[in-house]
Amino acid sequence: MLFHTIAHAQTVKYNIISSDDSLRSEVKKNVALYLEDFSSPNRDNLAYWKKQLHRQVNQALQALGYYNSKINLSFDKNSNSPTITVDIAMGYPVVITHSNYRVSGSGASFEPFVAQRNSYPLVVGSKLDHGSYQTTKSSMMDIARAYGFFDAKWIKHSVKVDIKSQTALIDLVFDTGERYHFGAIVIEGNHASNDIVRAMASFKQGDAYTSAAIANYNISLNQSRYFTSVQAIPALPNGLDKSIDIKVTAMHRPRNIVEVSAGVTSELGERGRLKWVKPWINRYGHSLESEIKLNQQEQSVTNNYKVPHGDPNLDYTNYVLGWRHTSNFNDTNNRYRKYSLQWQRHQQINEDWKRILLLKYEREKDNTQTQTRTHLIPGISYIRERREGGITPHWGDRQFVSVEVSDKAWGSQSSFYKLSLRSNWLRQYNETHQLLLKVEAGYINADEISEVPISMRYFAGGDNNLRAYKFNSVSPLDSDDKARGALTQLLSTIEYSYPIKEKWRLAVFHDAGTIGDKFFEENYSDAGIGVRWETPVGLVRLDFAKGLQGSDIKRFDRPFNISFAIGLDL
Repeated sequence: MLFHTIAHAQTVKYNIISSDDSLRSEVKKNVALYLEDFSSPNRDNLAYWKKQLHRQVNQALQALGYYNSKINLSFDKNSNSPTITVDIAMGYPVVITHSNYRVSGSGASFEPFVAQRNSYPLVVGSKLDHGSYQTTKSSMMDIARAYGFFDAKWIKHSVKVDIKSQTALIDLVFDTGERYHFGAIVIEGNHASNDIVRAMASFKQGDAYTSAAIANYNISLNQSRYFTSVQAIPALPNGLDKSIDIKVTAMHRPRNIVEVSAGVTSELGERGRLKWVKPWINRYGHSLESEIKLNQQEQSVTNNYKVPHGDPNLDYTNYVLGWRHTSNFNDTNNRYRKYSLQWQRHQQINEDWKRILLLKYEREKDNTQTQTRTHLIPGISYIRERREGGITPHWGDRQFVSVEVSDKAWGSQSSFYKLSLRSNWLRQYNETHQLLLKVEAGYINADEISEVPISMRYFAGGDNNLRAYKFNSVSPLDSDDKARGALTQLLSTIEYSYPIKEKWRLAVFHDAGTIGDKFFEENYSDAGIGVRWETPVGLVRLDFAKGLQGSDIKRFDRPFNISFAIGLDL
């Protein structure tokens, strides 16, 4: 009769208790989980519903090895809403007295199978847990599918429970079968890019199959920028020769792509950009990008011809032709022009590090020079970049080191060398606290600053360092009180941000650095607050920074600056 009272209830609440205090927290959680979606009662089937409710609770207990529990169901009259009190006396759990777990087949000694077998929790003397039993079975099959053991199967899998003696017998026998290998890469349709598509695969025909290799292959194909859509998927396994082909479907990007953009930045004022891209020039995967940039302080034209030598993401050569003209529209006496031709050889040398060999020819002149200066500069750099979170990363780091050398011995007009180092780290803790650390160091060995091209000197200030100072305004000054660049720099940033609402973070930061012709010749620092907004186009940053040091020079005397940028500078 008690349950008749709740016959018209749409939903029922369950109060799970234990009068004898035997109910453990993990068992209580499991019972609550089993009752989450349990159906509400109906007037026509109350007796059946009560029986099913009792059965549901019993299944939740048996899943964790409790087969002799006592369950009492009652209606809570004192509750404002229909509530069933589930009173559980757990009793003793079923104990495993026999556990046989064997792995056979050609993969019996394969490390992932061995590691999973060694972590098997249901040993003799332990409590029976059906969840762990099912997890063991599914984990072995997951490993088999991930590493190409497509014929793997459970030859024997049984759990026998003796309720009277409260004991369990477990038998598990897993046969891995033979491991499959990669077959051919089958490209659907007639594409001129077949050789490039195959070159992006990290595996070759005959290699042992792994699903991770397929995932990485898809990433490489999509990062290549050759296709509007592309996908590589395994075909059905061939049981005769134990191979599995990979089918690739791809749709090329348009032969010509034009992008136009305009905007305003706190550093450069109004700006515009015109970009023309030819993703495919020939069947070898050559591509061309031409870009024109215009703003109040700088105008540039860059042409980049890319020649892949294998995987176009990891192994390629760039031929770069550039022209750059710097002229503040309000100061026509301060102009700078540079023409450059560069050869860049990009190679992934291991899983983490990328190497770039560089040879550049530059001609430049500004109003402080009486003649055009010419330099031939070889160089080498190493880069490692890791990130998680896409265009708004929450974890990542970037390491960069480079050496560039100019010498009169091979035709340059001056001799010097330049060393640069950058190390940036982004870490997030408890999915809330985010910390960004940045260090940048540089040194140029030259007899005089005038021997070093302006484009290779050190300047600081702007959106990414010493944010209280205007863009590239921090350096020693020339006779006209204009920044002329430095031979050394050492910069650091520490930034902490905390979420204030979804996709919004509040940041506090401190920037410090020294920049001059000698280390620690002039010191600068600032502090400030900022707002971070995660958008589909990247992280939008708005910062308010205040300089902390005084100076006889007005623009360096505790300046205040507001900066705006899109993207995280890793």
